[in-house]
Amino acid sequence: MRKMAFDQEEYERIELTPWHFPPIKKKHLVGLGPSDESTYHWHWRCVTPLFITILALLIVVGVYTLGLEEGKSVARKYAIPTIDVKQQQILNYQIGTALILNIHITHHGGTSVCALMRKFGDSPDFACMGRGKEGDWPADEPETWSKHYRLYNETASFVTSFRQHFHFVSWEYVTWANLHGINWEHDDLVSMIVMRDPLERFLAGGKCGGFQPQLPGGDPTNETQDVYWEYASAECADNYALRVLAEQKDCAQGSNTSIACLEGAKNLLRRFTFILDQACLSESMIALGRVLHLNITEQKFEHKGLHKDHTLSPRERIGNDTLYEFVGHKFRRDIELYEWSKAHSIVKCGSR
Repeated sequence: MRKMAFDQEEYERIELTPWHFPPIKKKHLVGLGPSDESTYHWHWRCVTPLFITILALLIVVGVYTLGLEEGKSVARKYAIPTIDVKQQQILNYQIGTALILNIHITHHGGTSVCALMRKFGDSPDFACMGRGKEGDWPADEPETWSKHYRLYNETASFVTSFRQHFHFVSWEYVTWANLHGINWEHDDLVSMIVMRDPLERFLAGGKCGGFQPQLPGGDPTNETQDVYWEYASAECADNYALRVLAEQKDCAQGSNTSIACLEGAKNLLRRFTFILDQACLSESMIALGRVLHLNITEQKFEHKGLHKDHTLSPRERIGNDTLYEFVGHKFRRDIELYEWSKAHSIVKCGSR
């Protein structure tokens, strides 16, 4: 076989570059024949760059992986949870470690939901929100806990403390709740909210601003039209659910409410494990039960006794086109939020 010539001049020109180890000294080749020297020289010129390339790729992959994991952590803290996060929350409830937290917006069926969930485990008194006179309660926990837990790093202690006593709790709000700082992605926290047509809620009675005694929940009549106008104009009725769920306080400004205010509320709802639609609450709770392994049936859910189902549209119930259009325009961002939530609900209710 023909032996490959060993190029002494080329060997001498090898320099230290990012693709080479330090040049081989002549003394390292003592005792090697020309063929061996050529093979050794080829190894350092060809194999070394390949080795360095592979090493660089491994470093890049490692840095990318660390960045990805950090990104996932940040996303879980501030952005939308992945499907895997929600599946883990559901699984943890099924095995008995997760707590269900319902965000109860007034007149959204929260009392009915609480009454049903009590059939499957312990829950706090009065709409599952408070200690009550003799109710069970975690030691050293404030009774105003729904207004206390706001920080991201407080979520875990809240879940751990209350899960020892209850499987389901509610927080009720009638104004801005500052909910965006909570760790909704916590593996042991199953979050849910019932959304309702803002016009239907408006007609459910004025449970804000002292209007409830004057508006017990009946549809407007000739005698109550003035009170309904006053209620519609009141600050407390302004984009009711949107105001609770907004990221920024006081961003609900009637018909001038911004898109940013609406989008902030959407971002919060995206982080919840479940969204339910009050328009078909019975079916929604049954579907929720199937996912959580709770035997919820139509007979067990006594929703109709507390919230009447109306066959007439809100316009027909209001009976005054001017008032209807005023309310619809003032609450338009709240209405948009509800329409968006319907598409993300556990059950897609049929349109009326």
